[in-house]
Amino acid sequence: MDPVTAPPAPLPPAGLVPWDHPSPLVDALGGFLLHPDDPHRAGFRVEGPKVNARGLLHAGTVATIADVVIGHAVAGVSDPPTPLVTVHLSCDLIGSARQGDWVDVTVGATRLGRRLGSGTATMTAGGRDLARVSALFLPV
Repeated sequence: MDPVTAPPAPLPPAGLVPWDHPSPLVDALGGFLLHPDDPHRAGFRVEGPKVNARGLLHAGTVATIADVVIGHAVAGVSDPPTPLVTVHLSCDLIGSARQGDWVDVTVGATRLGRRLGSGTATMTAGGRDLARVSALFLPV
């Protein structure tokens, strides 16, 4: 489909703001949005460095954004947030998204114990499941 006849890209959900936690990798991906009051909601447009050579959402983008969103949600369970490092990340890639698609990210269950934190995330585009990710973190 040429750009003239392509359907307009869906708009991001209202209320999302640019990610404000600098990180060289996330900054390089760009265009990552987070709900300011709900660390369990985020999203991004599939574009630029987020795609592979075929113009589809890159698995590395899925892993990176899920790791960041889950980690921040788990860290935020405590006040002040607990610094964490990722010790395990599991991604089930069950769908694909094309350049221009909007991807919603929802963080599921999060838990932070003395020795380990855990959480999950689901990514969807246009109502289709794209990925389910689970992560384990070590408090540092």
